[in-house]
Amino acid sequence: MIRPVPCFGNAAMQPNDARSRVLLVDDDKAVRHMLFTLLEQDGYEVLAAGNGAEGLTICRQSTRPVELLVTDCNMPHMTGLELARECSLLFRELSVLYISGARPDPLLEADLKERKRGFLGKPFRSQELLSKARQLLLAESNGQVSASH
Repeated sequence: MIRPVPCFGNAAMQPNDARSRVLLVDDDKAVRHMLFTLLEQDGYEVLAAGNGAEGLTICRQSTRPVELLVTDCNMPHMTGLELARECSLLFRELSVLYISGARPDPLLEADLKERKRGFLGKPFRSQELLSKARQLLLAESNGQVSASH
């Protein structure tokens, strides 16, 4: 079980008390709630959706850019990869962290080669999620972030 334990703090990452905006999308309500709490306790502004269509609607209606998408890979109606592609059209600098209990398929593997992309296999520790989120948000635009799985 992933335990929402705050660690590291997010203050050093954000100048002028700005909070990074994270969109969390997972069809498992318990996982979504747990990750929402974890990210919020670490200082992120978290928006949450139960499926890809809801997530895309949130992106389209957002008054501020979403900086990080944390999404389950396998969801009904729209996969995490499809959601990431659509949201990236709206927010060019979007970082994406895919989470899944399954290994990445070839299409996801190809996307993970892009800059500002990462993967965490379930189950993972709270600290792993927060560390990967921070790494993706701080990544320079030259593709320094590599996927880890």
